Amino acid sequence: MGISEDIDILDSKLARLKVEYEQYFMRVLKREPVKLRNEIEKTILFYSNKNFTNTSLKFKYNSVVAKYNSYKQYWVRVLREIDEGTFIRKGEGDALGSKLPQIKTPAPRNTPKTASAASTGSPKSELEDVYRQYIDKRRECNESTDGITMDTLARTIEKYKKQVEEQYKTRDVDLKVYVKDGKTKLTITPKNKPR
Repeated sequence: MGISEDIDILDSKLARLKVEYEQYFMRVLKREPVKLRNEIEKTILFYSNKNFTNTSLKFKYNSVVAKYNSYKQYWVRVLREIDEGTFIRKGEGDALGSKLPQIKTPAPRNTPKTASAASTGSPKSELEDVYRQYIDKRRECNESTDGITMDTLARTIEKYKKQVEEQYKTRDVDLKVYVKDGKTKLTITPKNKPR
């Protein structure tokens, strides 16, 4: 077996390791995939001392190593967050299953699945509409709705709504639920952006 085949095997092992770590973080796997990670590290160490005569193989090897190093940084950070108790798995804790950095991003105008919550009804009925739309869209996209209650959604919306109101100096905001790339999104945007 040559260097090229070894690098291909290393790349496929790395893809498998990435999947296993994601399964471990989601509690599908009970143990961290240390054995596979050690195999990958041994292979990387073995080839780190080799002189590559073929520049394309050297580039391919360096690309795999760079990918592994970036994954490794992510895994170390998530493992530290799990140890500290600050890691939030999807479907847990945060009502929206994400950290909602999409606040500033307006909903795509050409998306037919966009639903606006800007109605003339009471704030409570608006929230109920947004909650219903959000849950319906998540179910349509086969996303988990566990742990998402009206109260948790209301708290999350209120938190980010204050940030938008302060940033844009307005109290007039739109709540929009839409689907982008197969994921349900909730954005909070000012109705009249400052010029």
